[in-house]
Amino acid sequence: MNDLYQFPKHIAKIAATCKLIFTKPAGVVAAIPAITAALSTPQKALILLGVLFALDFATGIAASWVEFKKSLPVLPASGKRYVLQSSKLRLSAVKFVTYGMVVIVAYGLEWVFVMQEFEPSTKLQKMSLTTIAIAFCCAIEFYSIFFENTKRMGFDIIQKVKNISKSGWDLYKSVKNDKE
Repeated sequence: MNDLYQFPKHIAKIAATCKLIFTKPAGVVAAIPAITAALSTPQKALILLGVLFALDFATGIAASWVEFKKSLPVLPASGKRYVLQSSKLRLSAVKFVTYGMVVIVAYGLEWVFVMQEFEPSTKLQKMSLTTIAIAFCCAIEFYSIFFENTKRMGFDIIQKVKNISKSGWDLYKSVKNDKE
């Protein structure tokens, strides 16, 4: 019962981290310790995977909605169009089952071969094979949210980074030429 009272504190930490990530320029750097702490145990990593899966599902629906709204004036009104398609929902179900199987297989390998936690680097905490498999699934979901779904919604993160780095490089070159 005592753990139940600790739950709001963890939610508050997650909310504060999300606010920091999305409001400060150095938010991503500040989020790295939070992500590392989240991946310290398989249970926490599974929670993170669930959150990322739900965010991917929500941003996928939002991207479909944006694409649907953009296509309204272009397509003729004679045919029916749907925002959500059962084929896309089936792919989400397949992805959910695949992630579950990856976690179960990784845990089964640990159990069969009596694998212990190991330390991949001196700077990382000890991890198990299951945690690394879940981290791989989390990386797939992160990529899907921020580089696929946001691009479909009209915000291309890679292009924004290219534009920022190009303008930064131009600024550097102009400052360097001014000093010479």
